[in-house]
Amino acid sequence: MTSTRHFALSFFGPILMGAIYCGLVYQIWDWLDHQRIPPLVAMLVGSVVVAMATRWFVRNFIPVRCIFCGGKSYEIPDRGNRFMCRVCAKDH
Repeated sequence: MTSTRHFALSFFGPILMGAIYCGLVYQIWDWLDHQRIPPLVAMLVGSVVVAMATRWFVRNFIPVRCIFCGGKSYEIPDRGNRFMCRVCAKDH
């Protein structure tokens, strides 16, 4: 995967997964209401958690191809859209 595609996945992936989660909450709206769980609160809190989990998953488990050696590169923590290759250890 290129770094541009990884950036797009990092941006749109959490939004898409949050929307899917909201759709699932909407499907069980009556059940949540019957269980005395406020559906809007479950939707808000859950979508934030799902979005954060999706971003974490993309950052830690989806590699970017290294532009120097072709190896697997993963995003450097606290440095947005910067990657460190696991093979040649170069930053790009």
